[in-house]
Amino acid sequence: MSMAGEKADRNIFYDECVILKSSPYGESDRLVTVFSRNFGKKNLLAKGACKPGAKLCGFTDSLSILNYAPKATRTFTLITQPRIVSPLFHIKEMGAAFFKAYCMCELVSRAAEFDDAMPEIYDALKNSLIIMDLMTSNDEAASDKVLIKFELFFLECAGFSFNFENCCHCGKPPGENYVYDAAAGGISCGRCAIGSRGAIDIGASAGIIREINGEAALDKIISRNYSLNAIGSALAVLRAHIKANLNIVLSASAL
Repeated sequence: MSMAGEKADRNIFYDECVILKSSPYGESDRLVTVFSRNFGKKNLLAKGACKPGAKLCGFTDSLSILNYAPKATRTFTLITQPRIVSPLFHIKEMGAAFFKAYCMCELVSRAAEFDDAMPEIYDALKNSLIIMDLMTSNDEAASDKVLIKFELFFLECAGFSFNFENCCHCGKPPGENYVYDAAAGGISCGRCAIGSRGAIDIGASAGIIREINGEAALDKIISRNYSLNAIGSALAVLRAHIKANLNIVLSASAL
């Protein structure tokens, strides 16, 4: 099988993507929104995928990793010669992991621009989904840690990583008692946070975010022991940071 970005013997270019959304289009087609390694977020058309027994039936399910040969037309890029890289069946069978995976895909879907290739983010998303797919149903905390790592990486690539070294207001070191100022979208020192309605004491969450952000290996991140309450607090801080800097409220985080 040809890998993403490679050409087969007949000069056919293959791309790889994560399917973010799939919906009926017209009487027999499906409009598939994907996050592609080579092209970024893109709308593709699966011709005839809604017809019984169609060749593309089963290749357009949301939250799947697909290898395909894009074929450009006047209106849409068509999906041709599809091959499933991973159907991510296990994630779809686990409630907790499914919502974490959906959160990652929703962040990409809402923050990424169409036709803006971001291969580093694509690789991080793909690896995170595959690792989640290998987890057991009892690994809720582990899937949370994978989600935190992906969101931190996405924020870093977008230029909105956490700055724990300087107060977002005065630029001085914030000290040991970290405060997150949602109105300013960053870490604040206690003095500057006085009177701010959006200021919250993030306590141990700061340590978790810093540790996960500083570790590149997902297996080491997963092996770290954090309580579910501490992980939940860290995710809440991330939600506030994403809302403040990207103006996105992730609907999946409330499910």
